[in-house]
Amino acid sequence: MKNFTTLKKILVMTVFGLLLGNHAYAQFSLSGEVRPRMEYLHGYSTLTDKDADPAGFASQRTRINFNYSNDRVKMGVSVQDVFLWGSQPQLFSTSNTVSVHQAWGQYFLTPSLSLKLGRQELSYDDERIFGASNWDQQGRSHDVALLRYDGMLRIDIGAAFNQDRHYLSGAYYRLNNYKMMQFVWLNTDIVDNLNLSLLFLNNGYQREKDMYNSDQTDEKKHTIFNQTLGGRIVFTPGNFNIHASGYYSMGKDMKDRDLEAYYVGLGADYNVSDDWTFGLGWELLSGTDQKDMIENPDGYKNKSFNPFYGTSHKFNGFMDYFNANGNWANSVGLNDLFASIQFSRRNFEFNVTGHAFLTAADVIKDGNVNEKMESYLGTEIDVTMAYKLSKTSNVVLGYSQMIGSETLQALKGGDKNACNNWAYLMFTFKPTFLK
Repeated sequence: MKNFTTLKKILVMTVFGLLLGNHAYAQFSLSGEVRPRMEYLHGYSTLTDKDADPAGFASQRTRINFNYSNDRVKMGVSVQDVFLWGSQPQLFSTSNTVSVHQAWGQYFLTPSLSLKLGRQELSYDDERIFGASNWDQQGRSHDVALLRYDGMLRIDIGAAFNQDRHYLSGAYYRLNNYKMMQFVWLNTDIVDNLNLSLLFLNNGYQREKDMYNSDQTDEKKHTIFNQTLGGRIVFTPGNFNIHASGYYSMGKDMKDRDLEAYYVGLGADYNVSDDWTFGLGWELLSGTDQKDMIENPDGYKNKSFNPFYGTSHKFNGFMDYFNANGNWANSVGLNDLFASIQFSRRNFEFNVTGHAFLTAADVIKDGNVNEKMESYLGTEIDVTMAYKLSKTSNVVLGYSQMIGSETLQALKGGDKNACNNWAYLMFTFKPTFLK
């Protein structure tokens, strides 16, 4: 048996030697992920009607991840297949759901300075503006060039230019996405328990009314820009984690309207013990008064804050009523007051979070500009339980309930008196096959 084990080791080392050749100092890893999720929906994302039947489905994400690195070069490739159970016949010859989630190469000019090129996730700070959107089975990635400095001051400078096809002249873009984007992110530890981040973001969009009208002359087509700047500070004295964020957006929106919007976020978490954590927070996303929209539909100023490329499911309730997939864009904004209790011990974690939602701008009642509705939108309760099955797998069970108001019903439709709830069960398997 000992000789057989030794023989196996020799064979493995021989194979690696053949694969790596003279690059024995390089590192290679091959990992995977299978994440099936079953969901029950009856009022998810928008209020349902009393007589509406609940919905249910199972979705799955499957990923294969390749990573390579040596002293100067790193490379990452992530291929994924996202599908609904039963969306394909049992006997099928091809699948149209396989895509490349990430494919990037990184070259280190110095140990601290590198250039990273290709499709990649962008995730900064609390993921409010840039996030990987990991809850979404497909996730979010960008085709971008990234210059990175990683020292006492961490600096990322990114730039992207998108096209939907090969053009021999011009740069017309038809997809509902940014046409070009540039950003600068800076992060540093001011002292041991005080961290500061600053962000500047410039978005360039094809004007919306041009997107599906390719017959216009080039003189009538143009790219519109908006800018967002702000930052986040985190203070961690003792058992506290105190954080504050603020961003301001200006320029033009996709409809070529003037844009002036802002965001403020405050929060604090306190670790009572090794097991218990309590949290409080508040978020304000500015909005546009409906009176302005009604009285000046073509020329009103857009005051609604857009969190752009953030991980929306992480914020403002797990039922995704607000700012998920653009479902609250150019709206009356949002005030979110929330509190949470978390218990964790060994492999088990339990969390309860409550949200009280209010509008940030005026809502008009029945089209009458002289009559306003109350700002209260509703209350949501999110309950989550997670258990770590092994080092490479876990299971999460969640339940959420939305208690909506007349104002929420007026804005999103449905019936506030219906039972609006949502539940899910998700398994995640993330083994490393080779390292």
